[in-house]
Amino acid sequence: MRFAVVILDGASGEPLDAYGGRTTLEAAKTPHLDALAQAGAVGLARNVPIGMEPSSNVACTSILGYDPADYPIGRGALELSALGVELKEGQVALRVNLTHVTPQGIMHSYSTDNISSEDGHALGDELKAALDDETFTLYKGTGFRLYLVVNGHPALMDTRFEGAHNFADMPVAEHRPQGPEAQLIRDYEARAKAVLLASPVNARRRREGRLPATDVFAFWPGVRPDSLVDFSALYGRQAGLNSGVDLLNGIAQLAGIRRYRFTGVTDGPDNDYAAQGEGALAMLAHNDVVFIHVEAPDAEGHDGNIEGKRLAVEAIDREVISRLRGYAAKRPLRILALPDHPTPVLTKRHTSDPVPFVLAGPGIAPNTGQRLTEREAQGTGLLIDPGHLLLQELLR
Repeated sequence: MRFAVVILDGASGEPLDAYGGRTTLEAAKTPHLDALAQAGAVGLARNVPIGMEPSSNVACTSILGYDPADYPIGRGALELSALGVELKEGQVALRVNLTHVTPQGIMHSYSTDNISSEDGHALGDELKAALDDETFTLYKGTGFRLYLVVNGHPALMDTRFEGAHNFADMPVAEHRPQGPEAQLIRDYEARAKAVLLASPVNARRRREGRLPATDVFAFWPGVRPDSLVDFSALYGRQAGLNSGVDLLNGIAQLAGIRRYRFTGVTDGPDNDYAAQGEGALAMLAHNDVVFIHVEAPDAEGHDGNIEGKRLAVEAIDREVISRLRGYAAKRPLRILALPDHPTPVLTKRHTSDPVPFVLAGPGIAPNTGQRLTEREAQGTGLLIDPGHLLLQELLR
């Protein structure tokens, strides 16, 4: 028996007038997910425990079978671990976004229009050259994601930050850091703004008609993480994972899960879904459990792109789920497909609501669910709470 988990990041949401009161999942054409739902069990999973931040850090930790309450690892440190950087005592790591803020001070794009890793790294090099010192060290991640390691300021863990994606189209002045060490980060962000204003990379982007990165925003502080319990020791099975984002790769790094990279797999709408589907089959040849994480629905949700989010869901169904069903027609395979959290396109930010899931394969008894949608899942009356127990249902 093999086991495949497909994470449609942020794919669930709320009813939309544009779709006649249907959600993205309801409006999307997903024949392969529909077939799984009709052959298996559909329900809801609470991946974000009540009182915890509805971030992918928390929700994806649940999906991978770990109780996020037992591993309160700051996301900045968790993502940084994907780069192989080990924090020292007294260091705090923060996630930093390259953003575009209008002259009126409005957050126009939390990701500078999903800036490429090539341009993001080039801007990161400019920032490092100007601002790295004995206190600050900047690291380059994927796309718009940078990471700032701060020496000698542990009170940053008590500073209140807000993720840049949470105040899209809002005045940034109302969402600056607050509390101890807030001024330290505000000063860094102000100096970074001056570097970006004079940036040759941004000058080129302007000439090309692309958004320049005008500001950086730091959030999600974390300290040296205690490693997660090794996945194979916890579940008795070897696991592999593919994702286009640092977060999932960081979780895998700490949990002893093999990380796979496939050409064309990205963190946005340019993702090569077929490559990810073929990659899933390649991982199944060498692992008992495979996790396939697709970021695009979440990215489109944060950008408020209604059609883009639907098309991303349909692409996952067409290129990833279809290939897994083809594998399952020849060899024993259980498939679990679900979002990690909702990302409604109208609000452009995560919520902590339970998400629909479908679980199908040998030994899984079907219930009344017909599709992977919010309403269908609620109608079955099946709720997995806490959500980290869902993986045990898959492996049972």
